[in-house]
Amino acid sequence: MPIYEFKCPNGDINERMAKPNTHAITCPKCHQKAKKILSLCSFKLKGGGWYADGYSSKKNESNKDPAKRSQSQERKTENGRAP
Repeated sequence: MPIYEFKCPNGDINERMAKPNTHAITCPKCHQKAKKILSLCSFKLKGGGWYADGYSSKKNESNKDPAKRSQSQERKTENGRAP
């Protein structure tokens, strides 16, 4: 279950692990109805990660160059395959 933030009428903000369809909880401090608020999340990629592991591979760079692309299409035609 994800962690959401809830704000009560007194302005207290509480974090609670709740189901996504939970819209309100009881505030643990004032015992009033605390509504779910929109809050920022943090996300950080560390290490070599997905970018260095192949999604930026050099084989995709050859598709960007029109001269290299036409050469590869000619090779496919010579081998009997249609482009």
